[in-house]
Amino acid sequence: MTKNKLSSKKYVLVTGAGTGLGFATAKLLAGKGWNVYAVKIPEQSAEELQKISNVTPITMDITNQKSVSEGYQKISNEIGEQGLAALVNVAGLAGIAGGVIEGVSEERTRALFDVNLFGTLRVIQTFLPLLRKYGPARIVNVSSSGVRAPVPFSGIYAISKYAVMGITNSLRYELSPFGIQVTSIEPGSMRTPMTADHETNMAKTWDMMPPHIKDVYYEKLKPSLEYMAQSLVNPDDPALVAEVINKALNAKKMRMRYIAGTQVKMMPFAQRLLGEDRFEHMIIKTAKLLPKANN
Repeated sequence: MTKNKLSSKKYVLVTGAGTGLGFATAKLLAGKGWNVYAVKIPEQSAEELQKISNVTPITMDITNQKSVSEGYQKISNEIGEQGLAALVNVAGLAGIAGGVIEGVSEERTRALFDVNLFGTLRVIQTFLPLLRKYGPARIVNVSSSGVRAPVPFSGIYAISKYAVMGITNSLRYELSPFGIQVTSIEPGSMRTPMTADHETNMAKTWDMMPPHIKDVYYEKLKPSLEYMAQSLVNPDDPALVAEVINKALNAKKMRMRYIAGTQVKMMPFAQRLLGEDRFEHMIIKTAKLLPKANN
């Protein structure tokens, strides 16, 4: 029989909590009564996290198994038989592997995957014993709305988030016998350090492309990139997405996935209404990606 600890003191581990969505999620959950272990990377200060009641900052490099194992041991020693009620995997990178797929180096691709894919997997594999110890635990993985419409210049990022969705879907089957529920959150654009100063970041990304790649793609993609830049003018507050994470954690039965964000909330409806092929054509046309007619 699955253990019933719904009224007990609950612990949650939130990765990527040093900034952005992770910080907003840690703060919100702490305010909702959770005891939060907030993971930050070594380079980040714990000062702001320490100001929040019920939040315990923990330094962890999710690209390093030794660091993750040390974090596990620390938390395990502190919570004992209580176990971990939830794991929220927010940590992720984007800009490091920005650009068109043809022009992104293997080195930059590996650096992004080491956080978004292998880092997420590393944390899950390490902390599952504590989740099983709790019983009806929850895992929330932050994917991206880009898995529905992988727009130009974020292809490698989208691929990594498809992989995160794959982790979620696989775990839903494997962990069902333990009573552990797993879901994905698909945010749209958010006001975080990753989306700040978009024009400067775009210029830097083009500079990372080999010259011959820029020659091939620049004029073709310029109208689309200018159009998509408008979507970053008024991005969602991370607190809005944190609310969706909180909703998932409190659902009696978590859905397979949750869309999160004002700009993307209608995407699932449009996909169902139009079908995959027509939906893709609509996105391509709207994003100004149709080839120009030959003169």
